[in-house]
Amino acid sequence: MNSLYTLCVALVLSTQVSYGQFALFGKSGVVQYDKTMYMKNIVSKQFIAKADGNTKTYFERMLSTVPENVVLKKELKFNGSRTLFAPVEQDLDEKTKRLIMMFALDMEAVTLSDLKTRDYKRFNDLMGEKVVIQDTVKRMKWKITDEYREIAGYNCRRANGLTPDSVYVIGYFANEIPLDGGPESINGLPGMILGLVVPSQHVSYFATKVEFRDDVSLEAKVFNGKKNKVMSREELEAMFSQSLSNFLNNETAAYIMKLTLL
Repeated sequence: MNSLYTLCVALVLSTQVSYGQFALFGKSGVVQYDKTMYMKNIVSKQFIAKADGNTKTYFERMLSTVPENVVLKKELKFNGSRTLFAPVEQDLDEKTKRLIMMFALDMEAVTLSDLKTRDYKRFNDLMGEKVVIQDTVKRMKWKITDEYREIAGYNCRRANGLTPDSVYVIGYFANEIPLDGGPESINGLPGMILGLVVPSQHVSYFATKVEFRDDVSLEAKVFNGKKNKVMSREELEAMFSQSLSNFLNNETAAYIMKLTLL
């Protein structure tokens, strides 16, 4: 009888401890990220290496004035199964702004995803044209490894992934945050992605802070603009690729599109 009583008490206590550990991490909050763009690598390996004639000469002359890297501030708000990834306002010098715009390296996109229903929206300001991609959340292919890395105070496990358009990515996820979201539209791991590396695009995202809050709102007015043009990923790619082909070769245009649709 005493053994049965002891067993029941142990089960109750273990349940309370498990619940307490789960309750410690809320279902809503904000993750702050640094998005690092390795500018010299991008210009030399994506623009100069794939250019020809006068265009190549132009990029080569510019390379010495390009910074080694540029860091942009981003944030991911999450509430239940929904996430909102957006830029954070920051002061950048005019030269850096011009370079980012010239090479189309960041469109200040806002991405709204529902990881349960798979609904997906992404707002892009493409050189003055306001476009909303309305599609489904990407289905990633992942292989989880035994490598770990500490990010923003969390012991994150590495996974190697592939996007539907065959972009190789490295994700580091924290299973203490039980939501399968991450930067941009990258998702599908058993925990929040706090670190993301995209080698072919020379871009990385690493969380600097995770904050749990109960008052997180995922409303974004940019999706309601009357002048927004709504289309699928495929329709945007066709439209944008045609515009880029007027002054860039196909390989460089494909690089920009993959970066834009990440």
